[in-house]
Amino acid sequence: MPIRVVVIEDHPLMLKAILEELSSHQEGIQVVGTSEHGSELPRLVRENSPDVVILDLGMSTGNFEPITAVRSILQDFPDLRILVLTGYEDETYIRRIVDAGAHGYVLKSDNLSLMLPKGVQRVHEGKRFYSEDVIDKLFDPQKGDEAVLSEQELVVVRLVAQGLTNESIARTIKVSEKRVRNLLTRVYAKFDLHESEEINVRIAAINKARELGLLASD
Repeated sequence: MPIRVVVIEDHPLMLKAILEELSSHQEGIQVVGTSEHGSELPRLVRENSPDVVILDLGMSTGNFEPITAVRSILQDFPDLRILVLTGYEDETYIRRIVDAGAHGYVLKSDNLSLMLPKGVQRVHEGKRFYSEDVIDKLFDPQKGDEAVLSEQELVVVRLVAQGLTNESIARTIKVSEKRVRNLLTRVYAKFDLHESEEINVRIAAINKARELGLLASD
């Protein structure tokens, strides 16, 4: 089945470019809704059941606050994936929107023909996707990985450390099991852990979190 995508972008020419880039790739991507108004996000998600939302942050129309909107929409639709597409490169803002739950962050200065379809696919697969400049800002080793763990990711890591299964974690924090898997995938990416390596990534994530002081002392 194609990946269902909603696009929120308030500049008509940029919106047109996004749609052209997505339609020109045979990647199984189907745009099911668009709007130039951020306030339309909840309605479009309810009516079109997208897998991924491509969201511009710099809305010039209407009363729209992206960080609050991302947090709110993910509370209502926890399996939805958010791919931010913006010109904003401020590190503090990037961290805030990622902490709110955004799964990817692509800059408009990138080559969109390469980045957009790939970004949509990656976040749909439960992975993270960032522009190279964004990666440099988020994962500066001098600043510590704990700076980019969201509150919910931290809760999940701590429950994993207590020996809970994904199913038990989902019941404990009242989300779907798929949401728990997505949160763990994000943690593994932030800790630079890979399932293909000959390690138990679950244990490795616990060890990394303990190393960073994110877990209570035994």
